[in-house]
Amino acid sequence: MSGTAIPPSSLAPLLALGAAFCFALALILTQYGLRTVPSWRSPLYTIGGSMVMAWPPALAFVDWRGFDLRAAAIFAGVGCIFPVVVSILSVRSNERLGPAIAGAAGNVTPLFAVLGAVLFLGERIGPGQALALVLVVGGVALMALRGGTGRRQWPVWVLGLPLAAALVRGSIQPAIKTGLGLWPEPLAAAAIGYSFSTLVIVSLIGRRALSAGPADRRGLLWFLAVGASNGTATFLLYAALGLGSITVVAPLVAVFPLIAVALSYLLLREERLHIVGLLGVLTSVAGVILLLLLQ
Repeated sequence: MSGTAIPPSSLAPLLALGAAFCFALALILTQYGLRTVPSWRSPLYTIGGSMVMAWPPALAFVDWRGFDLRAAAIFAGVGCIFPVVVSILSVRSNERLGPAIAGAAGNVTPLFAVLGAVLFLGERIGPGQALALVLVVGGVALMALRGGTGRRQWPVWVLGLPLAAALVRGSIQPAIKTGLGLWPEPLAAAAIGYSFSTLVIVSLIGRRALSAGPADRRGLLWFLAVGASNGTATFLLYAALGLGSITVVAPLVAVFPLIAVALSYLLLREERLHIVGLLGVLTSVAGVILLLLLQ
């Protein structure tokens, strides 16, 4: 029976694709939740749901005897910004742009990483990276040409919402890496981060939510499912990175906007993209994958 076991090198890509599917599924589920729950209220349930999901595996599998206060402080500080800010920006962009465009535009974190290295670290980009940057920027430009669905009308500035989310997502990565260098427990990092994000979102909208009364039960369940989907994606991503190289895992996870396009076609008839939008998504994803492969 041991000969039938899947080797880690083969399991990592499967886990990465599973993470991509869950990230895409969360975008689709958000559309269902937004039908009955306003966007300002949704992060309360998505982040809270992720926190509840994060703690059981953290308590079960983390070696808490190696607890490092400095690392925990870093994870807590990051949690005050991420994922709470990204969740707010993502749900608003999903509401305005639809899951496919929001997913693709929010997937350009490597673009900011490369530009930051050029601007602040004096690094130079090669021809392959230059081509990747052109593809990413060109894809976003195509999305700006009203490449969304037929029922959506949005000004160009709305693309700034997912782009800002990508910038935040990229800027916190060095801090997370520093914390994990002190205490290499990603499950603890996720649990602590989600806990502080929950405190932040409760402090921001908790009173408003109480005064508005109970949320629609259907929408609440949808957004709890969004939180569970995002949490599962995060755990699958961590597991994939633990078994395989980032050059294999990251590009596979980056295809989640394409999965979102397919799921939109199957599940959200009103969210089917026009050809320009689809071309923009394909171009942007190709550029992101190329950037990741060249890192």
